[in-house]
Amino acid sequence: MPLRHLFIDMNAFFASCEQQDDPTLRDRPVAVIPTDAETTACIAASYEAKAFGVRTGTPVWQARKMCPGLVCVPADHKRYVIMHNRILAAVRRVVPIESVRSIDEMSCRLVGDERKPEVAAGVARRIKTEIREHAGDYMRCSIGVGPNVMLAKVAGDMKKPDGLTTLGDGEMPAALYRLKLIDFPGVGPRMERRLKLYGIFTVEQFCQAPAKTLAEVWGSKVLGERWFRTLRGEDVPEAPTQRQTVSHSHILPPDLRTDEGAYGVLMRLVHKAAARMRKIGYWCGSVSVGVSFMGEDRGDSVWWEESVRVPRCQDTPAILAAAAQLWKLRVRDRKPFKVATVLSDLVPARSATPSLFDEDRKGENISHAMDDVNAEFGASVVYLGAMFGMRDAAPSRVAFTQIPDFDRRVN
Repeated sequence: MPLRHLFIDMNAFFASCEQQDDPTLRDRPVAVIPTDAETTACIAASYEAKAFGVRTGTPVWQARKMCPGLVCVPADHKRYVIMHNRILAAVRRVVPIESVRSIDEMSCRLVGDERKPEVAAGVARRIKTEIREHAGDYMRCSIGVGPNVMLAKVAGDMKKPDGLTTLGDGEMPAALYRLKLIDFPGVGPRMERRLKLYGIFTVEQFCQAPAKTLAEVWGSKVLGERWFRTLRGEDVPEAPTQRQTVSHSHILPPDLRTDEGAYGVLMRLVHKAAARMRKIGYWCGSVSVGVSFMGEDRGDSVWWEESVRVPRCQDTPAILAAAAQLWKLRVRDRKPFKVATVLSDLVPARSATPSLFDEDRKGENISHAMDDVNAEFGASVVYLGAMFGMRDAAPSRVAFTQIPDFDRRVN
């Protein structure tokens, strides 16, 4: 089967950025953390730290016990985005990028002679060279080449760090049979259990399963057919997606782990979420607020969440009012640790019907005016009083699945 796609996965990206910029961190165990507190969790770990079992999500206090000499570095998200853009530019010197999958992943389509195994391998090696020369010699990547994007990603995961794996006619399906079910994107622990309920315990059984069985596993004939064809190397077009939610969350620094601090940060998150929703052209019909409260023992936390439906809107005042009402229902007498807001039940602006009432239109006009002023004069120059004193709280951070928006209207 032809090699149609090349998948690039930057290795330990956040930690590698820190080690690239600070030579004293190289060859040392490094954990990137969201805020300088023992009660927070690691958001990335270098390979030296991973050797001790430190992973994304490991509590800092636990990571220090697991890995003596661990260096914890507060995240610098703007730096990671700058590095991300350098890497994109380096890759484009060799081959066009078809899709940026996340902050540290991208895929490229191969054409013509590039689909020959030896030529594809040469393209991959040139990409590695360009990244080293233009982003830094500590910015390593694993590259997979395969007949479709999913199998190219699986190939890239086979050899880390700095690996290169090709899954062509000579390598499939035997190379896949050595993997575990959870090595496939989209197969997590829950889906693995479902597969086993249907008698699929190995990757060989997974690859040989009929489309009907896979449809029963996924509860969808369409998804079952997609998996059936993808596992056999077909280049199945990706299904179009529609935005489902706009959300923001933030782990509170120690000095803001109070009711007043948590509320102020939450209002800041609502401002950001509403502005981002307007920028991408959506209206919401539901607002959710969530708070994680610390327990007496480490790891003993309580998550509280409430939602409310709202008349379809995109203006900050209406969304703030809904969030403020939900806040009153929160768990009390506990120390807040993390706050979050989610705007859901989204519809594209072209499908939304604006309110006929002048009062509602005032909120929309105020919101768009704030966006314009902030875009012109700087982030959060104008904001509503609910987030007073929190202008610099909850700075934009990188999630692995998306590139943060540093647009001044949003921040």
